[in-house]
Amino acid sequence: MTAAPKRAPVRYFSLMLGFLAAQGVDTTRLLEMARIESGRFERSDGMLLPMEVESLIIAAHRLTGRTDLGFEVGRLIKLNSHDLLGYAMLSCEDLDRMLRLTSRYYHFINELFTLRYRRWPERGEAVFVPVVAMPVQTMRFSLDVIALSVQNQLEMLFGPEMTPYDIRMGMPAPEHHARYASLGAARFHFDDRALPGITLSMDRALLDRPFPMASPQVVKQVEERMQSLQRRPVPDAGWGDYVAMLLRESTGQVTLDDIAQRMNISARTIDRNLKKEHLNFRDLSQQVRFERARELLGQRGATVARVAEQLGFSDAANFSRAFRRHAGVTPGEFQQQAGSGAGP
Repeated sequence: MTAAPKRAPVRYFSLMLGFLAAQGVDTTRLLEMARIESGRFERSDGMLLPMEVESLIIAAHRLTGRTDLGFEVGRLIKLNSHDLLGYAMLSCEDLDRMLRLTSRYYHFINELFTLRYRRWPERGEAVFVPVVAMPVQTMRFSLDVIALSVQNQLEMLFGPEMTPYDIRMGMPAPEHHARYASLGAARFHFDDRALPGITLSMDRALLDRPFPMASPQVVKQVEERMQSLQRRPVPDAGWGDYVAMLLRESTGQVTLDDIAQRMNISARTIDRNLKKEHLNFRDLSQQVRFERARELLGQRGATVARVAEQLGFSDAANFSRAFRRHAGVTPGEFQQQAGSGAGP
C-alpha cells in the first residue's frame, strides 16, 4: 500500500497571504501565478502538496522580490496557530513537556519536517529535519519559518527577559541575517556545511520553567483524539531524491551515519530503502560531489586547488584524477570547455 504524500497545512500560508495583502500585494494575482485556487485557503484544514508550496513561494518571490518572506511568516505564527495541538501545547506544565508532546505529533503541524527532542539533566535539544526533497529556495523559506516561529512562540510564553538559548540553522546566512540579531534571547547560528535542518538548544532553567495555563487534563484529552491518527513521518517514495537533496544542500562532507543520526533511524534502514530504488549511498554521494565540483569550477576566478580544498580532497592531484574518472576530462579541460560553451 502506497503511503499518502506529505502535505503542509494552508493555515500557515494564509498568514503569508494576509501579510502580503496588508503590504498592498495583489494576492489574487499571486495565486494565479502559483496556479492554486483561492478556495483552497477557505478551509482551516486545507493542505498543500510540496509542489504547490514550491509554486507559491516562487510566485511570492517573483511578485515581491523579497527573500525574507519565511522570516515574516514565522513571526506571525503563535501557539494557537497550530489548531487543536496548539491548545495542548499551551496547556503543558513546562517547556520540556511541551517539546515531548510536540515531537510526538509534529506531523499535525508540518508533514514536510519531523521533530526529535532529547533531554539531559542540564539541557535539552530539539531537532527539526526535512523528510521530503525540496528545492533550495523552498528549503530556506521553510527553515526561516520554523526558526522564527520557535523564537516567536517562546517569547510569547516567557517574555523577552528569559534565559538565552541557541537556534542553529543548516543553511548559509541569508541576505536578511542582520534581522536575526535583534530577536531577544535567541542566538542564531548559520552553517552552510551542516545538513539542512534546525537545532534548538536550551538549558534546564528554560525547559523547567512552569507554564501559566498548565492543564494536564486538556493535554490528555487532546492526545486521546490524536493518537489514532498518528503516523511516523518518513520520506515519500523517493529516498534517492531525498538523500541527494540533503547532500546537495550541505557543503561539508556528509556520511550515511550523519543522515541516519539526524533522521533518528538506522543507517541500515536508509541503505535498504535506497537499494529498493537500485541506488546506493556511495554513488549518490559521488554524483552530488561532482555536481558541486562542476558548479564551483564554473565560477569566476575558480582554481582547481581551491575547488579541491572546498570538496575535501587531500590535494589537487587527487581531485583531478577523480574528476577525470567521473567526467572524462580534467578540471582544467572542463573549465576551458565551459568557458567556450562546449562543456561535457
